[in-house]
Amino acid sequence: MRRAASDERLSLDAVSVEDLNAALRVVRRLPLELLGFLILLPIVGIGLSWLSTALAPPYGLSIFGQGLVTWGLLLMLALLFGLFWWRGRQVGLLLQDPAILASPVMSLMSVPVVLAARAQALGLEWSGFYGPLRPRRK
Repeated sequence: MRRAASDERLSLDAVSVEDLNAALRVVRRLPLELLGFLILLPIVGIGLSWLSTALAPPYGLSIFGQGLVTWGLLLMLALLFGLFWWRGRQVGLLLQDPAILASPVMSLMSVPVVLAARAQALGLEWSGFYGPLRPRRK
């Protein structure tokens, strides 16, 4: 039987250290972006409530039977899902992982495990949440 390619080229662990560090930066940035959404959510709710009442006093503006606050919160939920999808897709492309690319939102929870496995294959370890990858100590 003939081999089409060597095992090195088919290995998924052939990711550069720069790509691993870039994926780590994306993962570390995600909680800060989620904190931004958490802060922005009540501001959007209060602002749309005020705007709805200002446009159609005293009960507020209604679109398809729902108020502006409901539509704003649905939009924020869609933006949050889009953020998860985009960040998961970025990490999947950086790590060249087909499982993460197939389902970027659901695979975000497994990204730290994939990062640790790839770093260990390169002889590196994670130096903490905000630190970069460094050579493993013996």
